[in-house]
Amino acid sequence: ISLNTQACNDLNWWLLDNRQDPGQQIEWLENELAGLEEQGGFAYMIAHIPVSSCLHQFGVRYHALMERYQHVVRFSSFGHSHNENFFVTKAFNSSDMIGVNLITGSGTSGGNRNPAFTVIDWDKEFMVPINIHTHFMNLTEANANPSQDPTWKVLHDFKSSYNLTDLSPESMRDFANRMYNDADLASEFEW
Repeated sequence: ISLNTQACNDLNWWLLDNRQDPGQQIEWLENELAGLEEQGGFAYMIAHIPVSSCLHQFGVRYHALMERYQHVVRFSSFGHSHNENFFVTKAFNSSDMIGVNLITGSGTSGGNRNPAFTVIDWDKEFMVPINIHTHFMNLTEANANPSQDPTWKVLHDFKSSYNLTDLSPESMRDFANRMYNDADLASEFEW
């Protein structure tokens, strides 16, 4: 489907005019989270584009919902960039870490990347992630041996590879700080 120039301009203006809640997505999400809270349920947020890449006003409203419903939203994961990464959500008015957000690698190989997939181990009672395992396939190796089945290997297991006791927001913030101060560790994580 291709949009003509006028349709693209109309869409851009619509998004700019509706920055706070394009398509009433925030309103819908707030209603869903309120319903889960009322039922004593949990949520695992899955989205394509990380909120850090969204329009500012939309991102701020989303962040406010994540803070308000931090006891309901146990984890978030995103795609879009095709590079594995994570970020920790911090409360607006305190230094409390309130959420962990994983940007997963991609099963595709675009941009000279090896295909990857993620497996998350969950705590059954509290529905929080207790470990993350990333697997990858070395395309250079697979292409050099076309008669053999490709081999998937473990790239890392967050807890054992990076000496984490858990995947709480505080632990993940500390891990990010360690990578910030240790170029070797950052290079090991960023494959």
